[in-house]
Amino acid sequence: MTDTTHLDHRAAPTGLPTFEELRAAIGASGPTDAQLTAHFTPVFAAVAAGAAQRELDHELAFAAIEYLRGSGFTRVRLGRDYGGIGASLPQLADLLVDLAAADPNLPQALHGHFMFTEQHENESQGAVSEWWLAEVAAGRIFGNALVELPPSAGRRPVHWIDADPDTVQSAAATGTTEVARLSGDKFYSTGAIFADYLLVSAVRPGLEEDGPVFAIVDARDPGVQRIDDWNGFGQRLTASGTTTLDHVPVQAQRTQEFNVPTGVLAYTVLWIVLTATQAGIGTTALAEITAFVRGRRRTYDHATAETPAQDPLVHQVIGTVSAKVSAARQIVLGAAAVVEQSYVQVRGHTDLEDPVVVQAHTRANIALSEASLVVSELILDATNQIFESGGASATDASRQLHQHWLNARTVASHTPLIYRTQAVGNYRINGAVPPFHSTARNSASDSTTTTGA
Repeated sequence: MTDTTHLDHRAAPTGLPTFEELRAAIGASGPTDAQLTAHFTPVFAAVAAGAAQRELDHELAFAAIEYLRGSGFTRVRLGRDYGGIGASLPQLADLLVDLAAADPNLPQALHGHFMFTEQHENESQGAVSEWWLAEVAAGRIFGNALVELPPSAGRRPVHWIDADPDTVQSAAATGTTEVARLSGDKFYSTGAIFADYLLVSAVRPGLEEDGPVFAIVDARDPGVQRIDDWNGFGQRLTASGTTTLDHVPVQAQRTQEFNVPTGVLAYTVLWIVLTATQAGIGTTALAEITAFVRGRRRTYDHATAETPAQDPLVHQVIGTVSAKVSAARQIVLGAAAVVEQSYVQVRGHTDLEDPVVVQAHTRANIALSEASLVVSELILDATNQIFESGGASATDASRQLHQHWLNARTVASHTPLIYRTQAVGNYRINGAVPPFHSTARNSASDSTTTTGA
């Protein structure tokens, strides 16, 4: 268990392509696929170089995050007018697959950064959106701390305590803008340890029935403690775990609204990140088992060739895995295009009951729910099948081939697919609109409700 609150791991990457170089190279119409590939390929190679050892040592990828920050990856989707690169959502999805192939923890660690930036860019919430997008353009990274364990687990719900009016008036006179304080505990705080800012949900005591409020806080405030205690069997280095808040100040104009059209669509961006992560996991699993088989000399008396590399049965296994991995990437890109179109569709529409909004939400939600199911099945099967081509030698723990399945299984467990596919079936049969939000809540015996992935 690591407490990272007072650690600053930043180190400027050297010898890698920079954000400024990419900005200067692309035109007003946005980057081409070839430009993005050429720019980020060496960055992802640098990320991949230490990924296997990080997994063995349980070392969070702070340096790799700086490679991504310095190269402009965290602002690749941000529009040119806002100071970003202006890539399309399918282009971002394609890059996320490649990043996941280098280190599958990192796309997931950045999911909150991308999904909420998408929300603010496509539907301004005034001053908070202007500030958020300016910070992204400056290279800042946003994480989230939205999900709570129940009080029965010994955790405190996060409470929003309004600042005393006299304190607010005094703060305004000195140029500060504190309006509240947050205290409590969060879990599943994906990416929080890498982040500069955290989006936090809280409830006002006595007003729990009104639902949560959302505030953005400085991750390096003394009252914020981020602990690397996520204990899943896969995706162990996503910088998730416990976040504790003790009297953390909330500044004016640092609150975010979810109950808006782009807030609803933001969840589909999360699912793009997760499906892209799955496809990237499959990409690396395929590359590693192919390299293993190519150099393998051990085979069996009843094999159909002298070496595994010459064996038609092994060819069949690798060919099947390759087809599943390739199909997964294409499914991710197609689903991302649907979401991008849905964001365009809701522009100028602000009412969640507007038929245009309902249609856009339904289309994006169904597309990503279906994509998530199929990609998960493809990659879980692919990462299981690879062992058919390697024999017992492939199970040697030092090769880490098992980690691909563990990671894929963990990703597939998010926002459980059984509920999303049920929503798809209900829509196909009855025309029922899928739920607007993915929420995690405690049982009926505990009224605490939290929002999260």
